[in-house]
Amino acid sequence: MKTPLSRLILRLLGLLALGSIFFYFFSTRELSVEIIIKRTLQKEKKITSYYTLLETDINLGSATQNYYVEVWFNSPHFHRVEISSSFPEEGYEPEQVFVSDGEKTWIYSPEIEDFYVLSPLAQNLNQPPFLLANFLSSFSEAQEAEIIGTEQRNGAPCYLLRIIPRSPGRRNAWEKVWLAKKSLLPVKIEIYDSCDQLQQTIVFHKTVINPEIHPDIFKI
Repeated sequence: MKTPLSRLILRLLGLLALGSIFFYFFSTRELSVEIIIKRTLQKEKKITSYYTLLETDINLGSATQNYYVEVWFNSPHFHRVEISSSFPEEGYEPEQVFVSDGEKTWIYSPEIEDFYVLSPLAQNLNQPPFLLANFLSSFSEAQEAEIIGTEQRNGAPCYLLRIIPRSPGRRNAWEKVWLAKKSLLPVKIEIYDSCDQLQQTIVFHKTVINPEIHPDIFKI
């Protein structure tokens, strides 16, 4: 015969099991692409600074060009982008640099081995490449977006998206995007041309959100 205490314990165990099932169902349920994009944009609004290290391979037809890119960003318009053909290490010299102090943007020219300031018109037409905001906003502005699967990248579960950009071109007809489920940040991007040939791969090796960045890094 069961005592009142044993019946209470059995009820508590039953409620605990029911709660576990409820939590498992809602924690593993896949989101729709519309909700993913909405949450990605919400994530972007909370980013006040970041550091990113990425690697990109560009298909040149007869060969592939490889670059490493470091990006520092402080809201609203401070950024520094350094591009190098070798892995960035202490003391290395990047081959191309974009720097903005919030008002003016400079570009390093290897030919003159110095920086020159862009005109306001050039700044609007030639935004620095590889800014995280550009990747995130491209999802919301996409002509078409769909989830084509899920996949593990470096041990982290990712949504696998197929994106047709707002203004597709011959060399950028559609993109395959690995988006981390937890952070909703891009982990890898593959860009394909209109013939479904891979034109560019971008791999995010490291992304740190809202770090403390010294303002001197945005000075020449």
